[in-house]
Amino acid sequence: MPEAPEISAILTTHNRAHLLPRVLEGFCALRLPPDRYELLVVDDGSSDGTAAVLDAYRSRLPMRVVRQNAAGLAAAKNLGIFMSRSPILLFVDDDDVPSPDLLTAHLSGHLRHRERGAIILGRTVLAPEIADLPLMRHVSGAGSQLFSQGWMQPGQKLTFREFWGGRSSVKRALLTEFGVFNPVFRFGCEDIELAWRLERVHGLNVIYEPTARTTMIRGLSFDDFCRRSIRQGRSQWVFTCLHPNEDVRAYCEIDQGLAAWSAVATDFAAILRRVRGLDRMMQMRGPCAPPLTAQSQVELDAAYREAFFLCRAKGIADAARLPAPAQPLGEAEASRLGLLDRPASLETRLSA
Repeated sequence: MPEAPEISAILTTHNRAHLLPRVLEGFCALRLPPDRYELLVVDDGSSDGTAAVLDAYRSRLPMRVVRQNAAGLAAAKNLGIFMSRSPILLFVDDDDVPSPDLLTAHLSGHLRHRERGAIILGRTVLAPEIADLPLMRHVSGAGSQLFSQGWMQPGQKLTFREFWGGRSSVKRALLTEFGVFNPVFRFGCEDIELAWRLERVHGLNVIYEPTARTTMIRGLSFDDFCRRSIRQGRSQWVFTCLHPNEDVRAYCEIDQGLAAWSAVATDFAAILRRVRGLDRMMQMRGPCAPPLTAQSQVELDAAYREAFFLCRAKGIADAARLPAPAQPLGEAEASRLGLLDRPASLETRLSA
């Protein structure tokens, strides 16, 4: 039987056939020899050309592919965990391109931190073609709604709050012995909820390693991020129901969200229209426009922050009225809120 690889990269994907070639080309360019790693791809019920794209790379990568009916992000990650053969597992998003040294950097991190509860958090940067989009700059910077790592220092020890899916590696034994992802989370909170449990039953130590770098290549529109934030809010409510703990409730913004939604529910659609218009105006400025003044940038960040917080608040309030974990945002409701400006599937998707 072949010797087990040193690290397994678990790539979960759903309807990203248009992005997968760039992601897989990144794996083809890894400096780690292919006999030292495996790439496990879990296709969560894709209905596009994902299968054909994966087939085209089977001969170029040490790749295994498994398909499941669309069951959500947590279930897809769990399937990858139980398929894996390596002592180190790295979770990878299907819109992130690995740097050539991604796997070696994660392996080196675990060699330096051999304790079972050590988790290595890599760095994600935005691709040049999306880095200057006003919204992407906000959510990965001042807003921190997607990810924001400018405040982190190499080797810094972090908490369960920084166990970010898609850029973190963990020892397989920690998960198989003390807990895996809860499949109730189809999108959002599945990583933080797991880390919260692990910290209490075993202890964990998240360590930032910026040389373990990936590049996000998918730009999000304002409406994309509103839909994402509503779903995130619903998952925050589920997280709180599973763990009725004051720290969890505060982290999930439950009381803030419910109070905000009670105050502005009737104005919500109008607020989204206003901020959507501001976002479009920013996009029309183009790359040659002069930089925003400091005051204008503060006002833009405040508008984005308000819109996305209120979307999370709506998700929390929606879920609080439901007897079971919340369902994906319905098309009729999305249309009413103006979130169908361009063709888009509103089915549950896997995302960073």
